[in-house]
Amino acid sequence: MITDILFKFLLLAFSFSILCSCWDIKTGKPVHSVAPGVWRGNFMLNDQSVPVMFEVSDHKLMNLTFKTGQNELRADSLRMFGDTLFAHFYKTNTMLKVVCQIDQMDGFLYDNSGDEYPIAFAGQNAILHRFPAVRNKPLANLTGDWEMKANVSKDSTIYARVRFVAKENYIEGVLFMNDEFSIALEGTVQNDLLYLSGFDGKNVCLLNATILNNKTLSKGSLILNNKNFFWEATASAGLTD
Repeated sequence: MITDILFKFLLLAFSFSILCSCWDIKTGKPVHSVAPGVWRGNFMLNDQSVPVMFEVSDHKLMNLTFKTGQNELRADSLRMFGDTLFAHFYKTNTMLKVVCQIDQMDGFLYDNSGDEYPIAFAGQNAILHRFPAVRNKPLANLTGDWEMKANVSKDSTIYARVRFVAKENYIEGVLFMNDEFSIALEGTVQNDLLYLSGFDGKNVCLLNATILNNKTLSKGSLILNNKNFFWEATASAGLTD
């Protein structure tokens, strides 16, 4: 009788430990608050850091909102267990899971469908700029539509389009890869160099290029999640000198 009771107790304890480890709901001491305000995050793609901006607000309920130009992406659900924050984005079926301190966080973006590998993420509070805030005069005003030719290899070419709106060093953009996919971008123009990044809940994007003039972009690099492209583009309409 005593043996049966002991066996059942040990079985229950073992099951509980397995359940907790599978859920991984608590990895450290509880964090009672995360610093509100502006944060800069960095996704890591193929050893490249992709900067993004987001805000944390704690008015009654904590909110987390990524901002790219005029676009805002707010987490649909937030759960804090111990020191670990789970931010769910239902539309893209993804989850950002990060271990938090008051002014920093580290973790991964998970694609619940399994289509993408987890992407490493780190965030730091009170960093106000996506890219370094320097003021080198842009070589050209890139505002307008550009026709892009992107290559994964010599035998694989993708035609796309990107639309820019630039004001001095600040630039916003939208990348159109096909009729179904587009992603908002935000960045900077420094002399003859162009840098933009974006995040839509599922896709992390880093785009850069060299500006030859107000009609031609060359030596471009595009990283979209775990895919890499080399690209060049020519102005198609709407540019200003």
